[in-house]
Amino acid sequence: MREQPDFSTAPRPRRAPARELAAVALGLLALGLAVGTASATRRQAGAARERVAAVRREIDSLEVRLRAVDARTTQGGEMLTRAAAAGEAPPEQIVAALARALPDDTRVERLTIGYGDAISLEMQLIARDAAAWDRALDRLVRAGPFEEVIPGPERRDGEVRTRVSARWAGER
Repeated sequence: MREQPDFSTAPRPRRAPARELAAVALGLLALGLAVGTASATRRQAGAARERVAAVRREIDSLEVRLRAVDARTTQGGEMLTRAAAAGEAPPEQIVAALARALPDDTRVERLTIGYGDAISLEMQLIARDAAAWDRALDRLVRAGPFEEVIPGPERRDGEVRTRVSARWAGER
């Protein structure tokens, strides 16, 4: 005969209640979902970083193109301003006003017209003598179309040769 175990002293293996098994299963399921969500979020963050880098590269290239277009527009605007100024004050109009302003004993040796924000004039004048030069300068200062008349250095012994700069103000 076989000996029967003594159940009074040996513990019986106990089975986990169904509630505990369900709680463990639910916890493992939640852990799996959390790991999956974290992994998907990490992939999305990496993709977002790549998109941000691509957008930054595109912005940089567009900024370079914008600066180039802006430089061309500024140059074109300057050219349009100069063309408009030349249309408002053609050289023949300036020369005619200068001829009217100068006395007969003074002549223009060289005239440079600069078209920019303002129309600037650089003149090399020759007067017969100091008195003729004084009359010429007085008439240039008082003449309507010339402003900011600035005479250059001069020598007053005999014929007077000097440089004069002025700004064209336009016929009035």
